[in-house]
Amino acid sequence: MADPSWSEGYVVDLDYTRGYFRDLSPVHLRFATLLGGVEAADAAPYTYYELGCGNGYSTALHAAANPQGRFCGVDFNPTHIHNAQKLAQEAGIGNVRFLEKSFAELLEADLEDADFIALHGVWSWVGDEQRSQLLEFMRRRLKPGGIVYLSYNCLPGLAQVAPLQRLLNEHAGTGTGERMDKVRRSMEFATRLQKAGASFFALNPVAAGRLATMGTQDPHYVAHEYYNANWVPFFHADVARALAGAKLAYAASATLMDNFEQFVLSPEMAKLAAELGDRSLAETVKDFARNQVFRRDVYTRGAPKAAPPQLDAMLARTRFALVRPRSVCRLKSATPAGEVTLQPESYAPVLDALARAPMTFEELARAPECAALNRGKLRQAVFGMAALGNLLPALPAAGDDARREAASRFNQAALRTPISGTADLALASPVLGGGVPTNLVDRLFLVAPRDPDQAIARTLSILVGGKVKLTKDGKTLDSAQDIEAYVRDRARFFFADFLPFLRLLGVTD
Repeated sequence: MADPSWSEGYVVDLDYTRGYFRDLSPVHLRFATLLGGVEAADAAPYTYYELGCGNGYSTALHAAANPQGRFCGVDFNPTHIHNAQKLAQEAGIGNVRFLEKSFAELLEADLEDADFIALHGVWSWVGDEQRSQLLEFMRRRLKPGGIVYLSYNCLPGLAQVAPLQRLLNEHAGTGTGERMDKVRRSMEFATRLQKAGASFFALNPVAAGRLATMGTQDPHYVAHEYYNANWVPFFHADVARALAGAKLAYAASATLMDNFEQFVLSPEMAKLAAELGDRSLAETVKDFARNQVFRRDVYTRGAPKAAPPQLDAMLARTRFALVRPRSVCRLKSATPAGEVTLQPESYAPVLDALARAPMTFEELARAPECAALNRGKLRQAVFGMAALGNLLPALPAAGDDARREAASRFNQAALRTPISGTADLALASPVLGGGVPTNLVDRLFLVAPRDPDQAIARTLSILVGGKVKLTKDGKTLDSAQDIEAYVRDRARFFFADFLPFLRLLGVTD
């Protein structure tokens, strides 16, 4: 077990997962502030901190895709910082550094002021003292007009899960052995308690569902998410009040769909929220309407509300790109307000134009595919496609070549990493300034010959009889016949659709 003198109640004896979080990218955060109607600073070069960066994969990827920025990842776990520094060195990323520091030590460090500060999940996993240190760092270091990303477990959606988390931790604290054994035994005990007829699970179906989900997730993620000494879900209103002490004001959600009430609230719920003059309360009411369990909030320091002409000008020069191949872009999606179906004649033209090349809003307005759309309808189409996850803001075309070189080095290093599981691997896009997920088979195709038959043969030689198991629709593929059928099916999509899409985004040549 970890030495409590430095762990501060946090799980430090297990390595954290190496996931990628697209919402943390600077270009994504700036677009969120535009949707919030806020005129955030648009400095270049800029300084970006990720606090509690874990193994640093997101920080390193964003640095590679944004060489115009200076990035710093901070974590107090020396293993995480070692892994992050190794990745940065292997990828030849010169604009990122990683610091092994607690938040208290960070306050005493001689650092440059920040344009961006990002914290993913950390707010819910640390104690009151550490949250005060984080607030002080934001107060001292964030520049006027700067942006903070803060994601956290929230209420009311996790109200049922809090007692389950307490039960798991109490049980894990009574046993002996390695942490993963304690985690496994505590989940088994909770499951036995449920099967024995404990009324808590019958009356709290969200908790029962969360317990079932834990059994399917990466055990390292489960340990870090639920087994810290500090695990606190928050109401948005309370978080907003706390950040106001650092002169920060809520701007928007990094979950783009959440910025459009028609996608997240029924008309009746929207009417109730509109009655409230207080934005923090309105956001909290929205969380009640959706039974929200996790928030991705974007705050700014002193950024003023932008007038409509300013917003139009900001939108006009914003560049956009598809974030999935055109063939799998969707016009129908389940949303918190119900299933939404968007009309092809109004929305598909934007997708068709961006399938040719990334474009600014102004370029889209002149594209032949969009000739039938006036600027109002075009704005509606762009925002709707962003909300449904078909497109995202992209970096300006200027500087593309320098970004491609840095992103290429990162992607080559990432693809050289030994395969240890089936989790998606995000690769850097110099167009998006962020990552593009690739699954295990895509990853194997990318390092194989570009001839489909040769790529299939090489991939099958690795997967059939190998230790890494493919899954489809939640089921493991065990037979060589099932594995081959899946690989051949994915190859058709990869070479016809996915590979051209990756080339469009500069992920590969």
